Amino acid sequence: MDIPNGLKLRHLEAFLTVAQAGTISAAARQRNVSQPALSKTISELEGLLGAHLFERTGRRAVLTPAGENFRAHARAALQSLEAGVRDLSGQVAAGLVKVGLLPTVAGGFFPSVALAFSQARPDARIGIITGPNHYLLERLRGGKIDLMVGRMPRAADMAGLSFEYLYDEPILLVARAGHPALDLPVTDALLRYPLILPNPGAIIRQSVDQYLAAMGLSDLTPVFETVALPAAQTLLEGSEMLWFISRGVVAREIARGSLAALDLKSDYMAGAVGLTRKFTFDEDSHADLLARLLHRRVEEDCARR
Repeated sequence: MDIPNGLKLRHLEAFLTVAQAGTISAAARQRNVSQPALSKTISELEGLLGAHLFERTGRRAVLTPAGENFRAHARAALQSLEAGVRDLSGQVAAGLVKVGLLPTVAGGFFPSVALAFSQARPDARIGIITGPNHYLLERLRGGKIDLMVGRMPRAADMAGLSFEYLYDEPILLVARAGHPALDLPVTDALLRYPLILPNPGAIIRQSVDQYLAAMGLSDLTPVFETVALPAAQTLLEGSEMLWFISRGVVAREIARGSLAALDLKSDYMAGAVGLTRKFTFDEDSHADLLARLLHRRVEEDCARR
């Protein structure tokens, strides 16, 4: 074989991330590594291949003709390898895009994009998997899903992955319509009524804990912990409970008037929502189309505001 000794998957993943991001600094942030470490990985790859893959123009890293040619092969190699992993696991790959969804996009945002995808590619289909963040990240790294859509993973979990920002989303404190807490200051409401918190493993839990600490309410004990709408909505509608949750999970219920949000008077209870993946998709592949439709939906939403 003509593959150089020492060539590793991390070299290919780093190369593809820089090629997509266009700068070493942006690629380093996506992969959660330092710029010197990423530059070293690219230099190692260029040394192994005996070719310059990028031209440095200011802060930009522009593919050379050799780099453009190698990108197509590197991308195909990684996708072929993942296809082989899927075949060994007995998964059907043809015409199927496998997506991991976090609760914040599962209710309204993603389904609308999925409908647009099915209209554009009636011969293809989307397989949706839901679950906690760590579960979906494991499946993404193992090639069992093509991309994950939802809150940005923690920096410590981003090694080997890239994140594409879509929009910012706040965390809300919600209650049933007509709840007496809606007329109270937030601190009084939290002290007076039972509380549902996100699960300890949920991405938004740390933000909620920090908010409660800033309010001097770190010792509050929740009566339930969940990010699942069906369970929490039933609890809210039949009780005086309050629930901290991402807006995307409850946006339709608030619009319909069955739930309402208290005014948290906070401008830091928000986080980035986007898509997480391992490498660039083949142009115009099913996964690439889905990613483009996600970005287009955000652009359309912004244009309507």
